[in-house]
Amino acid sequence: MTYSLGRSLDNLIVLRSNLVSRQHATILAVTTPKRNSYLFRIIDGNLEGIRSTNGVLINGKKRFSHILSHGDEILFSKDTKAVYQVISSLSHNPKSRTPQSLPLNETNLSDQSQNLDVIGSIKCSPLISIADSDLSVHIRETINQFISSPELNPQPIIELNLAGKILYLNPTALYQFPEVDDMQLQHPLLQDLLKQLIPLVTPTRNFFTREVAINGKVFEQVIHFMPWNEVIRVHISDITKQKQAEAIISYQIYHDSLTGLPNRKYLHQYLVEVVEKLEDKKQKFAVLFLDIDRFKLINDSLGHGIGDILLKSVSDRLKSLIRQGDLLVRWGGDEFAIIAKTVASQDVVIQIAETMIQSLSLPFSCNGHELHITTSIGASIYPDHNTDVEGLIRNADMAMYRAKVDGRNSFQFYIPNMQEQSFQRLSMENNLRRALENEELETYYQPQIDLHTGKIVGLEVLLRWKHVTLGSISPSQFIPLAEETGLIIAVGYWVLKHTCLQAIAWHKSGLPPIQIGVNLSIKQLQQKDFLSSLQQILDETNFDPHYLELEITEGIMMDNVEEKIILLNQFRQMGIQLSIDDFGTGYSALSYLKNLPIDTLKIDRTFIEYIDHNEQDQAIVASLINLSHSLNLIVIAEGVETQEQVDILRELGCDRIQGYFFYKALPTEEIEALLRAQAITKPN
Repeated sequence: MTYSLGRSLDNLIVLRSNLVSRQHATILAVTTPKRNSYLFRIIDGNLEGIRSTNGVLINGKKRFSHILSHGDEILFSKDTKAVYQVISSLSHNPKSRTPQSLPLNETNLSDQSQNLDVIGSIKCSPLISIADSDLSVHIRETINQFISSPELNPQPIIELNLAGKILYLNPTALYQFPEVDDMQLQHPLLQDLLKQLIPLVTPTRNFFTREVAINGKVFEQVIHFMPWNEVIRVHISDITKQKQAEAIISYQIYHDSLTGLPNRKYLHQYLVEVVEKLEDKKQKFAVLFLDIDRFKLINDSLGHGIGDILLKSVSDRLKSLIRQGDLLVRWGGDEFAIIAKTVASQDVVIQIAETMIQSLSLPFSCNGHELHITTSIGASIYPDHNTDVEGLIRNADMAMYRAKVDGRNSFQFYIPNMQEQSFQRLSMENNLRRALENEELETYYQPQIDLHTGKIVGLEVLLRWKHVTLGSISPSQFIPLAEETGLIIAVGYWVLKHTCLQAIAWHKSGLPPIQIGVNLSIKQLQQKDFLSSLQQILDETNFDPHYLELEITEGIMMDNVEEKIILLNQFRQMGIQLSIDDFGTGYSALSYLKNLPIDTLKIDRTFIEYIDHNEQDQAIVASLINLSHSLNLIVIAEGVETQEQVDILRELGCDRIQGYFFYKALPTEEIEALLRAQAITKPN
């Protein structure tokens, strides 16, 4: 019962190869009390622990010790191999009916056997009947494999009659399930088998399948009823690993890998089931869509790593807000969906949305960065806004977009005309993409007046869109759309180049140079090649950069101030003038001004509008003018519309004004005529 293998003639099994060690391996018999028979273990080297030179490979893997199973391939060297075949079961002594515990010192052996001495959870799937013509290749192979020699079948086989008496257990079944012969039909593998099987048996239905889960393990049973001898043959396969793999794959298919939340595929199926199971079709539930405002700015400025940390933090905070029975889903990107079940009224949905908006407004700590975000939420309610799953999702998404358009950090219910509005937006986006090709965009220019001389000393470029069929489209409609869609990059490039070409044309026609201001978008500044593109425009147009002023809003400067200062200094090195636009509308500290390499500060129109009868606005404007002058900055007041405003600004020492009191934005021809009619002075 102990065999030595090797090149030496002293071995019981001689391996005739010079590549094999003198005593290469040893085969030991292993007693299995529950089977009352033997298995065999192969170990590398001899019993004194001396290993072979080349080692032993079992089924391609190097092993020091291994319990042999039917079909194992053993490689001793590149020219010597063996295959282990089970041709019979070696009996140790008459089979004992007394349950015994399997020895645990043989770890590999205990891993292979199914120890069901302590049976916990048992779950059987319903029996599925299969017609002969519908047998799959898998089932046919299972039935036919070693059918003539069940003793050699590596899968357990159990045969029983219609009375429930076990007629036969093949060696594998004896080994893996030694309790079957004692427990008979009470064994979990056979539980309820006859009860399920007998009603389904017909002359044309003799094949069945089911799954049995025992103590966390899952077994597939292929059941063949043989009517000629009234024998039931059960082929058993351990499919636990397959089921685990399927569960992992299913989880990956239906869950988001970053947050672990269910994904949009899961949401769709979940909603279909919710609608199908509704007993009362008037019962309401809500679909909410939540989007993080300006999330792309965080990704672009801090990197996707910080963006991912923020998304996980947002999902964790939302989980803590979800009511029991509701569902939280990551729809994709920076969008989340919430299914709020049992919604008695719209007030409940409003309360849910407002709680989320308030909670998410609190700061997030992301790898050393303190981030503040706002969110936009839209909702649709079943069955008020739709009874179709796709319609509910689409309507909630449209409502969320409307919340973003209306200023972000807000909540909107779906209303019927939103779909029409969304179509109009899509149509406008397509039209805007063609506007550049069709030369529908125009530059208008608003003069800036020196308060001391009354002369025009600068121009601000403003964009207008005249559609072929729709006519004039307000910038308040298409500029935000261009920002959202990224079209502002192409539009901004066109404005810069067109402005430089127009300034050169005026100069060539005899007009003296004049400073022209062009507004920049945050998306333009985020372009890695913006500096090179700007330099290319200046080179191609031969425009003097000293007469180009780039206007940047205060809000743009508040993110990554240090990086923005570096970029502004690069503009200054090119000779370009810089101004801060809409100053006072953000939350910046005045101390930032001393660090910014700018030439001009433009006071926002909201402070000018009531300056003639609001002492607070007047005090703010006076402070801004005094601070700017102390930093050697030129001050321009925007939105000036009355003589009273002009007089106060002159008294406060403002340098320039811009607004309808003198001129509105004018097209190229009118500006040119105006410049020719006036005595133009060069800016200081």
